[in-house]
Amino acid sequence: MKICVVDDEREVRMSILQKLNALFPDDEIFDAEFGHQALERIEMVRPDLTFLDIRMPEIGGIDILKRLKASYPAMHVVIISGYDDFEYARQALQSGASDYLLKPADRVQLREIVDRVRDSLHMLLLQDMRQRIDAASIPMLAGFRIVPQEAGIWFDERLWKAVSFEPRDMEPASPRNGETGLVFAFALEDGTEGAVVGMTVAPAYGGFREKAALLPSFLVEYRKHRSRMSFHSRPAADNGGRSGKEWARRAAACRERIVLHARGGDYGELERAFEEWMDSLGHLDYNALEHQCAFLMALLDEGLTKKDMLIVDEDTLRYWQQWVSNHASWEELKQRLQRIVLGGVKAIQDVERQERSEREQPPGSWFQQALALIENSTDMNVSLEAVADAVNVHPVTLSRMFKQQMGENFVRYLTRKRLSYARERLLRTPKKINEIAEETGYADHAYFRSLFKREFGYSPSEFRRQHGIDGVPE
Repeated sequence: MKICVVDDEREVRMSILQKLNALFPDDEIFDAEFGHQALERIEMVRPDLTFLDIRMPEIGGIDILKRLKASYPAMHVVIISGYDDFEYARQALQSGASDYLLKPADRVQLREIVDRVRDSLHMLLLQDMRQRIDAASIPMLAGFRIVPQEAGIWFDERLWKAVSFEPRDMEPASPRNGETGLVFAFALEDGTEGAVVGMTVAPAYGGFREKAALLPSFLVEYRKHRSRMSFHSRPAADNGGRSGKEWARRAAACRERIVLHARGGDYGELERAFEEWMDSLGHLDYNALEHQCAFLMALLDEGLTKKDMLIVDEDTLRYWQQWVSNHASWEELKQRLQRIVLGGVKAIQDVERQERSEREQPPGSWFQQALALIENSTDMNVSLEAVADAVNVHPVTLSRMFKQQMGENFVRYLTRKRLSYARERLLRTPKKINEIAEETGYADHAYFRSLFKREFGYSPSEFRRQHGIDGVPE
């Protein structure tokens, strides 16, 4: 935590500084002197807490307090005074002071104030993170737990931070090389642990300064971590002299066979192609594995129609990449793939038989229930599997029906719902565009902007200006 002390009496100032340094040796304590110089030093330091004398030459304490609260409303300011005067205390508290302390300040009072401010910063950090996580609706963050350490670094958006997935105790720890402090340690429900740390310079990876950039940075680093760790339990097979690119080409060829046999309904050949495909995946790194799985799932989402060419758009591919990344292990992913791919082909065959026998009948009531579930859901990341389970059909059956009845796949339908919701939020709330992106389910803010412009012809900021809304920050 960063603390400034402002007082025109040098002896008083030195006394408070010495006591604070003795009580809190790990914190940064600054002598801000008084007057205009105090304002300049506070602007440079951006402390979390300032002890401020009420009577000083050049600029009085109340005037400094008002300026600080106008520029830095989250900063805690404690007025210190040699006068036990109710009017002084009233003015200070009305102007935004956190507390009022009579000279000479003793160690017990200083400790109580600093501890109280630290607890307040920790609570604000926890609230801020919870709001961001809830708005983003990212399934893997549902059980996200954090333990705040140096919350002041989090709120100073001039400072570099980095997401680290190196193991950390959920307890205070000394900074490592290049780090200025531990902002907070975190743990996910799948057991993954790490930390957000302050950095002396822009880090080579995982770096961000603004709070809104945390989740995009987190997702990038989490993917890298999963590549290194989460799938390490895959058997170390003999590569047979093949390179990674060769195994990727083999996997792609197997995927094409899976699609071919799925279309033709040859279940025996489909199983063999699927087994060879799974064997090929076992030789790939995580990023290549994720792409292979997401691409096949996207093809399934298109319904495996009889067209010669299936086009997979970026929205659908991103959706299924997120689906793959939500699995905690290779074994779990394998089981889900087998259920959806092999089970999905049987489901398609059942649907086709039903279509032939009931050609003139409208789709069953279960599809209308599925549409209602999607429309009424407050979860912007509601999944195809969750909706299919709720109406007791196979996910591929639901996907096939979407293409037939709505003329588009599930992901495209969900994307339009998200963007329509975002458009309403842009018009009806003063929230920042990045906040609305996360609330709509897009942690990647740049991707959200490109989607929005493609859908409506304007970027989010242009859209607001078109409707007479100016001055709202990104």
